[in-house]
Amino acid sequence: MESFFSSAGPAPDAGARVKVMRWPARLRLDPATTLNGRAIQISSSGVSLLLPRSVREGERGLVRVDAFISGNPVRLQASGNVVCCACVGMEGFRISMRFASLDADALTALDTLLHAR
Repeated sequence: MESFFSSAGPAPDAGARVKVMRWPARLRLDPATTLNGRAIQISSSGVSLLLPRSVREGERGLVRVDAFISGNPVRLQASGNVVCCACVGMEGFRISMRFASLDADALTALDTLLHAR
């Protein structure tokens, strides 16, 4: 599996928009394991999270990103696969996830997040 992030930074599909932010996020790996952290980058193909512990590459989970855009709450919830996990020092672990599927609500939320100012 190839990460959409390289050591030089984001490397999304040609023409894809990448948004850098720090919004609250949550990754649910199974019913008993939920990790709270921050979403730090998002694109049309996936999201990068800062989490307190590592996650195995290839692991599948449900990611949720909560934001306020122009005073309105926006929630993106989508399933995805971990494509990269790297320790970033005291901040924890940077987890890159590629979206597996996006329903209509997730596509609307993603569009709102990508075009937020």
